Amino acid sequence: MNHSLSAAPRFSRSKRMTGAAVTTALAATMLVAASAPASAVAAPQDWSTLNTEFVARDGSSLTLGGTDFRMSGANAYWLGLDENVGGVDYPTLFRIKDALDTASHLGVTVVRSHMMTSTGQDNENPLAIMPSLGEYNEEAFATIDFAIAYAGSVGIRLLLPLTDEWQYYHGGHRDFTTPLGLASADFYTDPTAIAAFDEYIEYVVGRTNAITGVRYVDDPTILAWELGNELEGMTLDWINARVALIGSLAPDQLVAAGGRFGVSQPALLAPGLDIVDAHYYPPTIDRVSADAALVVAARKVYLAGEYGSPAATTALLEPLAANTDVSGMFFWSLFPNNDRGGFVPHDDGFTVHYPGETTQSRAEVDAIVGYGDAIAGSNAVPSPALGAPLVTVVDRENGINRISWRGTAGADSYTVQSSGGAGWTDVAGPVSAGASPVTDFVSAPGTTYRVLAVGGATESVSDPVTATGRSSVLVDPLQSLLLTTGHSNVTLEADPSGALATGVAGQTSRLSWQRSGITRAEFLVADADGMSVASSADGLTWVESSTTTTTRDGRHVLLAEGLSGDHLRLEWATGTTVSRATISSGTAGGTVAVPGAFALALPADGTTGVRSTPVFSWTAADATAFYRFTLSLHPDLSEPLITRTGITATEFAPGLTLAPGTVHHWSVEALNGGGSMASTPQAAQFSTADLPTAPLVIDDFEGYSDDQGLTDAYVPNSGGGAVVSTLVESSGAADGTAARFDYDLGGEGYAGIVRTLAQSQDWWGYTGLTFWVDADAGHTLSVQFAASGAFWEANAVLPTSGWQQVELDFADFATPPWAGQAILNLSSVTEHAFYLGGAGSGTLVVDDLQTVLAAVPAPTDPAPTDPAPLEPAVPLAPSGSGADSLAATGTTGAGGALTASVLLMLLGLLAVCAGLRTRHPRPRRVTGTAS
Repeated sequence: MNHSLSAAPRFSRSKRMTGAAVTTALAATMLVAASAPASAVAAPQDWSTLNTEFVARDGSSLTLGGTDFRMSGANAYWLGLDENVGGVDYPTLFRIKDALDTASHLGVTVVRSHMMTSTGQDNENPLAIMPSLGEYNEEAFATIDFAIAYAGSVGIRLLLPLTDEWQYYHGGHRDFTTPLGLASADFYTDPTAIAAFDEYIEYVVGRTNAITGVRYVDDPTILAWELGNELEGMTLDWINARVALIGSLAPDQLVAAGGRFGVSQPALLAPGLDIVDAHYYPPTIDRVSADAALVVAARKVYLAGEYGSPAATTALLEPLAANTDVSGMFFWSLFPNNDRGGFVPHDDGFTVHYPGETTQSRAEVDAIVGYGDAIAGSNAVPSPALGAPLVTVVDRENGINRISWRGTAGADSYTVQSSGGAGWTDVAGPVSAGASPVTDFVSAPGTTYRVLAVGGATESVSDPVTATGRSSVLVDPLQSLLLTTGHSNVTLEADPSGALATGVAGQTSRLSWQRSGITRAEFLVADADGMSVASSADGLTWVESSTTTTTRDGRHVLLAEGLSGDHLRLEWATGTTVSRATISSGTAGGTVAVPGAFALALPADGTTGVRSTPVFSWTAADATAFYRFTLSLHPDLSEPLITRTGITATEFAPGLTLAPGTVHHWSVEALNGGGSMASTPQAAQFSTADLPTAPLVIDDFEGYSDDQGLTDAYVPNSGGGAVVSTLVESSGAADGTAARFDYDLGGEGYAGIVRTLAQSQDWWGYTGLTFWVDADAGHTLSVQFAASGAFWEANAVLPTSGWQQVELDFADFATPPWAGQAILNLSSVTEHAFYLGGAGSGTLVVDDLQTVLAAVPAPTDPAPTDPAPLEPAVPLAPSGSGADSLAATGTTGAGGALTASVLLMLLGLLAVCAGLRTRHPRPRRVTGTAS
């Protein structure tokens, strides 16, 4: 995947890595400390593998143990070096393990990862395998060795590119040319650059895994080495030479190659190459099938090494599963549970979290699982047992507890429970892992919490965590050292369970933490003999505490109570392991004052003519734990349209489209553990505008003087195919001029024309769009617009061929998979576009694009004495998602309104905000249909 291509992105991926200063600082918190010896890993006998035979090629097919082997694949580019958790750093072993376990639950048999494309220049990336040309960093292999070892233990195999076309944070082929004063194209022809890359290949491929003791070339877990990711300049001679080199180093492993789009012709012609890899954004059945047939005819194995996950549908994948020319489909891309709660975030629009957090993403996951089931045969990978979640934090602030937990691979949902000593009560659930943290609105002192995970018919439960008195609790599983403030003579040993903090035998080992007002600490240890616990006010003078040792569920528990100060230290000299620290801190007693006074801000009391659902805002109240928002048609706030509890920001965007010409009333209440405070005024009112009475002409194409004027107004999307724009005579409802767009769908499989409006338009109060169109059959047509900073898209289904009028309801528009989550706000539309998808070329003719008037509601009593209650808003998220329990989990306000629902009252229309995903850095495109 090209990580840098962007059409009007909201961020720059390059900003994730800010140079040597950042990476040098990050090196201080590397997963395996720089001072740790390379041998600080589990012994080879601690590991086993399910991959005992190599996958082989038989003509255009793969075989394993004499039977056909087809691949359900995932991309997890970050397994060696990550950029998704606050900078560039090595991923924790937990995240690697969780991702591979999640892949197993998805039915994935092969993971493609860029972990070997780890190079740099002049030590700008000291975390890389090769920070400078010809210099190697053994520490960079710690995560790689673990990923290979753990993948083998769960029966997953790996496809590993050796460099990258794109100069992304992990490096690429320019790292073999720029230091030599060469142009990037010289990578394929200059003998010095070629020799440098060959040396890198020999170094990487020839490595022995420090965890398993097995050479990479002897490990069946590595299915294939890919010459590079999306290399665009490969020549036949260059491919042949690299294939011969890898074949001599790793005769039992396969070699793959591919370009950016479609089938690479040099790869197709290379006689010794095993696998041809093609990428699709988006894929279609016809294009994948045609490419696969071409590769198979050349007696090579075909795989789609990347396809955008929003295209994962049963309509696409079922036919491709039935097509034996297709040896594998690899979605982009997989991300795991995060170490401290929620999912690892990623914002390219192609992120897969299991089991999905929206209706669309759950459907994607189901389609991926179905594809894996359909092709697995006798080579299915057994899913690991459902692990236990982990409560990571109970954070008490202003008398209210917020509970965070770390999810577990394969879990469909979680329920957070509390206990005061007699049974368990649900705090929130079932919710997604993404709902972490949740708020306990009762939060009695001394409450114990646990989290239940459900995965299919299996359940698991976390260890309970008690917030003693009025304390907060930090749980550190010590699978990294990132939560500690200091450590010495402690290494993180790779273990099939993740990582274990282990002391160096014969030396004094120390771990320390800093929290405000530490009172109690509990440690899970392999052997408590000789361990001591001390606390300190300044981190310099330490007071040793008495400890007790008990056994709980077969584990040794070292407990220290009566601690004081902000610093905690654990010390031992036996070389034993510590697998968890649970640290309580905070005030022991005292009462919480009610929140301070605050005022409602916008919309101001008495505002009229509101033309869209406002973002409600208010001033901050001191000592507030959360706010409760209420919106109603009645001055006494009875029969509310919406009540939302748990808001932590000072603004909120309710997911409702408000009735036009109507007075509304709203209020906010601030709450904490001591009580509540009403806003000033206690309730404010505003009125919405009346509906428009005439349609808005968006473009009738009569105002362009010539073809160049049309071309200047409708700009082709730079990432799609070419478009030629001309003015033609209209065949629509009225005489005049229409716009004709002749397009070539190009390598990307789509073309788009985008018009940016000179002045924003207000589409509020209309129900949809209508236009006349003549479009080629066989290509998808999508209409897209940008409104109030969010993008919306709908496919236009043409019932007949030829010139016809199309009407699209706004209820049919959804945020595209690459777009940020949003609530439809039509008050400020800044651009609109047409997108075509499929293969080949065609013509689109459009005329008279305008809005559709809303139907006039039937007359009603102008002064009803007892208004009927409105129907509740329809939830956006599916059952079992975090949105179902947002009242219990809280929201961060306008940006986090995950339970947004849309109700067009009086009009009887429902506009559902679907596809809540983050915008990707690729150009906007039509998502299209499967074929």
